Amino acid sequence: MGHRQRFVVEAEWSGYHSGQRRVCHRTVETMFRAGYEALHSHTFGDGTYLSISVRDAKPRERVEQIKGYCGLLRDLAMDKWKQLRDARKAVA
Repeated sequence: MGHRQRFVVEAEWSGYHSGQRRVCHRTVETMFRAGYEALHSHTFGDGTYLSISVRDAKPRERVEQIKGYCGLLRDLAMDKWKQLRDARKAVA
């Protein structure tokens, strides 16, 4: 069985003004990379948003994880991944 490549998902909250921008989520993941990459951002009802970025984790890299939005981002990424998969099936 193959080894899944690790990647880092990071989300930065926009805040209500530029001085409030901060990284509020950082995790190492192995699944649904295409879904995370397709997200780019998520807007909340109050007008603030998360900017979402994805990068490869370096071999043996220790990532300081910040588990701020694990459930939300995983659900969004999984839904986006399923949409991408279904769109590919429809074209095939």
